[in-house]
Amino acid sequence: MKDNTSYNKDMNDLVKYKLQKKNEPFAFNMVAQMILDESLHAYQIKRYKEQIDEALEKRDEARFMELTDEYLRFLG
Repeated sequence: MKDNTSYNKDMNDLVKYKLQKKNEPFAFNMVAQMILDESLHAYQIKRYKEQIDEALEKRDEARFMELTDEYLRFLG
């Protein structure tokens, strides 16, 4: 009777490889989504800071308080 150990190992390696390749698109999509989320978060922080600075320059206390509250809730 032949020794099938090598064949079985090769088949196991092939199955592992196929499973890994199957999961790669999911991992790629997840990383891409994380990058987009982080970029959007950074953009929103920048936008809030610019608007808050503008309200300060215009001495618009009501707008400053409104934006500050929104910003703190956003960070919350």
